Amino acid sequence: MGKNRSSDLASVADGIGIMASAACAVHCLVTPALLVVGASVPLTFTFLTDDSVHAIFLWAVLPAAVVALGIGYRRHHNTSVLALGAAGVAGLVFAVFAGHDVLGEGGERLVTLLSAGILIFAHVRNLRGCRNEACAHDTA
Repeated sequence: MGKNRSSDLASVADGIGIMASAACAVHCLVTPALLVVGASVPLTFTFLTDDSVHAIFLWAVLPAAVVALGIGYRRHHNTSVLALGAAGVAGLVFAVFAGHDVLGEGGERLVTLLSAGILIFAHVRNLRGCRNEACAHDTA
């Protein structure tokens, strides 16, 4: 894959990762309000309060992080961006699969919000890494 195509793929994957992580965080913040509204919430929106929606967000976040941060690391060898991304993904995986049972609802929400924020930060730094270096080096 050439430099431009891998740059495009990484940029798209970073964008998807940022949007999916942000959607995950917004979901965490909005769900309690939806639950308070209760019976007045149309049936079409009740799926938003289901815990399985977390797994759906994770399926969007994981591939985007692997692709974008993998290409970025291969290009720039920035271990801090890779470590931030890995920490964000690990936190989201933990929150989805064990957070509620281990930390309770509030703890799960906190871990999800922090992890999504860390992952967004990693994607933004990954995008900026390419722009700052103008990608004038080989992608080998």
